[in-house]
Amino acid sequence: MTSQEDQSQRGFEKIEFHGKGFTTVNVNALYGSMQDLKSFHPLGVNMLKKSLSTLFRQTLRLALFGLVVAAQTSWAQPVVGQTYRDFLPMGSGASVPLPEGVWKSTHNDSMSFPGEVWEIHVLKNQTLDAKVPYLVVRQETLPRPWNSSLCQSIKSTHQIMMDTHGAAASSLVQKCSMVFGIRDFQAWKQGIDTWTNQSDKNWWKAAQPGMLDDVPSFKTSVFQVLMQVQQFNGKKIQIDAFVLPPKGLTAPKFRDDFRSGTTLPEHGILNAWISIYVEAIQQSFFNKKPQQIMALAYPTKTYADAQGQSNPPATVLASKVDTQAVRELDESSRAEAAKRLDEPPAQLKEQPRKTAELAQPPREAVPSPAVQEAKKPVPAVAPAPMAAAAPAVDNAEKLRLEQERKAIEDDKRKMAAQLEAMTQMLAKLQQENAAAAKAKEAAAAAAVEPPKPQQPVTYANRKALVIGNDKYTDVSPLANAAADADAMAKSLEAVGYKVFKHHNLGEKKFKQAVRDFRQQLNGGDEVLFFYAGHGVQLGSANYLLPIDIKGEGEDQIKDDAILLQKVLDDMEEKKTKFALAVIDACRDNPFKGKGRALGGRGLAPTTAATGQMIMFSAGSGQQALDRLGDNDKEKNGLFTRIFVKEMLKPGLSVDRVLRNVRNEVVRLAKSVGHEQTPALYDQAIGEFYFKQ
Repeated sequence: MTSQEDQSQRGFEKIEFHGKGFTTVNVNALYGSMQDLKSFHPLGVNMLKKSLSTLFRQTLRLALFGLVVAAQTSWAQPVVGQTYRDFLPMGSGASVPLPEGVWKSTHNDSMSFPGEVWEIHVLKNQTLDAKVPYLVVRQETLPRPWNSSLCQSIKSTHQIMMDTHGAAASSLVQKCSMVFGIRDFQAWKQGIDTWTNQSDKNWWKAAQPGMLDDVPSFKTSVFQVLMQVQQFNGKKIQIDAFVLPPKGLTAPKFRDDFRSGTTLPEHGILNAWISIYVEAIQQSFFNKKPQQIMALAYPTKTYADAQGQSNPPATVLASKVDTQAVRELDESSRAEAAKRLDEPPAQLKEQPRKTAELAQPPREAVPSPAVQEAKKPVPAVAPAPMAAAAPAVDNAEKLRLEQERKAIEDDKRKMAAQLEAMTQMLAKLQQENAAAAKAKEAAAAAAVEPPKPQQPVTYANRKALVIGNDKYTDVSPLANAAADADAMAKSLEAVGYKVFKHHNLGEKKFKQAVRDFRQQLNGGDEVLFFYAGHGVQLGSANYLLPIDIKGEGEDQIKDDAILLQKVLDDMEEKKTKFALAVIDACRDNPFKGKGRALGGRGLAPTTAATGQMIMFSAGSGQQALDRLGDNDKEKNGLFTRIFVKEMLKPGLSVDRVLRNVRNEVVRLAKSVGHEQTPALYDQAIGEFYFKQ
């Protein structure tokens, strides 16, 4: 491989990268495990199996498969050492489809770029003679606005089959795929440390530990099939599949033939397989509808080939034709395909008869009596069999060639059937994804009608204390703490909370409000406490400041301010079912400048009691932004404006809402060069929802 080719395989020169397989469960194995009972009572098992009709067995399998998929959507992300089949769980019901085989997770990692955070999962196929031996799955976890797709920005010229899969530049879902040829996969993997392009090196260095084991020499030439799908203001998924080339070809030769216009059936098979894979990624990851992909149909070199073993008879190869592909065709196509598979070409029909004739020794002419008499003294006829040996050897060679020819024809028919099935499956997936994308685009483009005024439903067990302090008398005032409290109260009322809201409380009224709220609580309540205003850390404790705080000394602050831990303890003592404290206070000393903090820089890390969650609007030593710049006209601070939007999204658990808030705050703060990472302390048990 030339150095120029090397660069194309390692990553993409001059490109800025802006970008559960579920645990092995085999439904057929669950049903087939009844065979194990034969050792105990074979007769009973046979009677049971006979009593099950074909329809019932199919229904049972579908039901079990549905239960498996339903359970898998809630499973955690990939675990190193675990094996997966068909799908890889990616969290929150999303998954990515896996090629044929049993996949073992060999390595997990993460990496960050400015404005980007990537999760990396490396998997190895445990199946002997797997056509796809390795897979690297990368997920960008921070949602962000549009950027150019890889197909639009790539500068390399070494790829083939680059395809955007019908996605327009303005589409909400962007897709891209391309293929690179790697001449020596073993050297490629081991040489990552020596690469000179630092961005490419870093990109692949994170995945390298999961791919370092040796591969057989006949598997060193591979394709790097890169597939990427991203969603506007959403996540991005990228899969690099390392695929073996067709039998008799190296990856670079396959690539060069394609470029020169020498297209083979194998080119069509690979191109269709990639297209199906890309559409299945969209279905499984973004639409959260797990979609299996078809097996790659073209023949590859096997261990038996590498060890010099003879090919199996053509009849054996013919019996292994991928009938699943044929089953996917319509009735007429299936009948025609079956006819083609069962009926050999006309030129081969005559071959057995000719072969039989060749195998017979030449028939000897009947001599005359005179000749017979003349031959009597001649003793030796032994050389005659030697004369027939040459045709016999020649005949065996012809039989072998015929078998190889028949095997080639069988492979061609198999690929033709598979390509037809792939074409139909691709059309189905494209139609489904187009419909889903169209619905999302229509929803995004539709004007949002203002909600009609109506009396929200208030639940007796949902209670919230909301306080906003911004008109401080002796320390720096704040701009929008009261507005933040108003926005939070409105959103809480919309999801059924009875809200006790207060603005600009002095010491006495602040403490009285906390006492009154405590009296409202009962065991089993779902409680939320929101505070926007100045906060201060003194020692290891956090204090919330009333508007008349003087700040003349630590003792005076401890006496007059409200201890956050006291509010949390009140909720715990009332044995609330779930309690969430949201503290939107910045970390700067108000006596030294603008902000929402006093005393030591940053609020002290805290601990949540069982059943509680606590969220600070910024991390230790960070300042919570009120605005994203001079042109930001929002009346609410960054943290609160995001929080009140996320909590109104239906079907999201509270912990998912809080994590979405944190991710979005981080992203928007970074967009203006600021670091703000909300701190989260979680000891909640069970799942709770703002809005079902």
